[in-house]
Amino acid sequence: MEVAKVESVARFSSDKYNRVPIIGTGGLLRLLCFETNQHVPPHRHAKADEYFYTIKGRAQITVGGEEATAESGYIIRVQAGIVHEWKNQDKRLILLSVLVPLSCYDSANEAIKMEYV
Repeated sequence: MEVAKVESVARFSSDKYNRVPIIGTGGLLRLLCFETNQHVPPHRHAKADEYFYTIKGRAQITVGGEEATAESGYIIRVQAGIVHEWKNQDKRLILLSVLVPLSCYDSANEAIKMEYV
């Protein structure tokens, strides 16, 4: 078992936002750490949906031309192939990003089954 407090794993840089892979996930699960006024330019993930959970802070997200404000506690889904971007506002921002490859949905029902011991 590995346990870590988000604040101890988060890494910030004055140059650009940081992507911090969560141990053992190959980058599919990561923290995105922003200083004030940092952003992620428009981009897309052709083969994966991306889910964001706002851990700390407040930011503007644009998904497919539609804008929203994400604050602490918000979850946002961006479907595969849709252009999206983030713009941080006035304080540090920490997002949890989860990339779910489209092929994973086929086996999700099997994967979520629990085996009691």
